[in-house]
Amino acid sequence: MTATRVRLVRLRTGLLALTLAVLVVSLWAFNNVQDTAENVRDRTSQAVLEVTAARSALVAADAAAIASFASGQAKLAGPGQEYSNQLALASQSLARVAEFNQAGEAGGNALQVVESQVAAYSGSIGQADVHLRQPDAAVLGAVDLWHASRLLHAPGGVLDELKSLQGKQRAALDAQLSSTGVSLAMLPLWLLPVLALLVLLVLTQLYLKKRFRRVANLPLLGATALIAAIGVALVFTLVSRDRLDSVGERLDDVATARDAQIQAADDEGQRRLADLVSEYCDQEQGCGVTADEFRAKARQATTVSTDNTRVATAGVKAVAADAAGAAESGGREFLIPVGTLLAGGLVLLGLHARIDEYRYRP
Repeated sequence: MTATRVRLVRLRTGLLALTLAVLVVSLWAFNNVQDTAENVRDRTSQAVLEVTAARSALVAADAAAIASFASGQAKLAGPGQEYSNQLALASQSLARVAEFNQAGEAGGNALQVVESQVAAYSGSIGQADVHLRQPDAAVLGAVDLWHASRLLHAPGGVLDELKSLQGKQRAALDAQLSSTGVSLAMLPLWLLPVLALLVLLVLTQLYLKKRFRRVANLPLLGATALIAAIGVALVFTLVSRDRLDSVGERLDDVATARDAQIQAADDEGQRRLADLVSEYCDQEQGCGVTADEFRAKARQATTVSTDNTRVATAGVKAVAADAAGAAESGGREFLIPVGTLLAGGLVLLGLHARIDEYRYRP
């Protein structure tokens, strides 16, 4: 076998080996990022948003019920339509959290606790409604209302459990992003097989031009173009992975906006509840240590009411846009395998004739 044939065979082997490396690396990176992006778009981001929506709806429902009882409208309309609407929204959000839950068994268990507590809360509000409609049982109605509100606000209550569940869903998102093993900062490393193959293709064509006096090897030029396209596809895959980080950041922004809104509505509702409870307390002995502490704390709350609805709504839309953008494959699921395999075929075609020329030479 001549030295030229040996060199050509080695070039072909090297090119095919690097082509296989590009195929494996590119497909692995794409599939990891794509699977994670689709899961974040369809489930994880939705789970986080629905937990915050459930918290917001429950606080709004509680504030609406307290306002209805405090104003006396409850005698005609019970807790009110706003209470019913917000409680229904909370129930819908909790159902979606159950559907989208990414926190595993811990998330499912927390959700069961929340749902049972919400049912108990709704029952207490119903009892408060019945008692407050009866002149001789108004005190019991106030007690029921206070007890219902405690089910939401007490340590380990519904709002605490939801806050914890929100943290679990957010942690699941971080774990999913870390599991991809891909990041934009590592772009040079991921592009290394592609760059090595491009360099070897160029060197092979220069060698063929010098050795065989040919202007160009069209199959190898085609393979070079295809591998360059695979490199671009890999860059876009890593950009998609980077967009997933922005999904997490935007989710945090939405949570911050809603937290401020929730706190303001909650403080207002608790102040009204404190005033309502005070009407039924003994003027000399008060309402007891627990109730008195609650009244003092509620009246000290100074949160300024802030309407962050637009901010939260814009944030939710931004989350959806970033998640959808990250999950947009752009046809890379076809380009990467088909383009790489076609490039390998062109390498074989481009070198076959040259190697075949030296088959029978001594």
